[in-house]
Amino acid sequence: MATALFTEKELRDLYVRQRLSLNAIAKRRGCHQETVRQYLIQYGISRRSVAVAKIIYPRRSFSGQPIEKAYLLGFRAGDLCVYKANHRETSQTITVACASTVKEQIDLVRSLFEQYGHIGLSEGERQTVITCYLDLSFDFLLEKDDRIPDWILADQNWFAAYFAGYIDAEGCIQVKRHTRAAEVVIRSYEVNILRTCWGILQKLGIVCPPVYLIKRKGERDAQGPLYHKDYWGLGIYRRESLLQLFNLIAPDLKHPKRRQDMLVAWDNVKTRLGIL
Repeated sequence: MATALFTEKELRDLYVRQRLSLNAIAKRRGCHQETVRQYLIQYGISRRSVAVAKIIYPRRSFSGQPIEKAYLLGFRAGDLCVYKANHRETSQTITVACASTVKEQIDLVRSLFEQYGHIGLSEGERQTVITCYLDLSFDFLLEKDDRIPDWILADQNWFAAYFAGYIDAEGCIQVKRHTRAAEVVIRSYEVNILRTCWGILQKLGIVCPPVYLIKRKGERDAQGPLYHKDYWGLGIYRRESLLQLFNLIAPDLKHPKRRQDMLVAWDNVKTRLGIL
């Protein structure tokens, strides 16, 4: 007969006296928390009641619209911190937070989520932190993977929304001062996302150089902080490609400054192509 992972005395000590969670106990013994639950049943140890936090502010479930979901996933990949409230697995609240010194960024986050739940602001000397309290229909934002979901890649409109969200979070649209040439540049640690975006852009005829390394892990800019991972870039520079890109993302780009910068760059491209 196999040796039990826990004796009744051990399990009562861990669960009843020390009040450890099933997950914490499972990690100690290198097993799954479902295994711990089965031992509780076997030994007749009653489960603790789970306190349900009182929800003060009204909430609305996510719309479920794929365009909106794709945009939020793109924006989340770049500029949002998402977790269950108090980092508890049993929490019924998804917390979305963003810290920025740029008012437009804070306003954008507010506009994305204020229809769904309560918004909190904490203004410091250097930056503002916005925190959004949402229901579990936003659990699709919890995971931050260095990949784009397949369902987004399968549809051009959904990819356009995702890419617009990613540009809103990580991109720069500008007309360079010295050359007067327009460009769109995205810089990020997520090299797989950048490479996937590059591949889709090529298929759409938006030609641009391959993703390039900006800084290696451990390097720094002047006296700035060290890069904790390799830092990568994706740039679109050709006039014809920029024209196609702006047509692609214009319906979904939401950041006020990005939109204004895009309109300036769009006019630049049209002028250089002789369209205006």
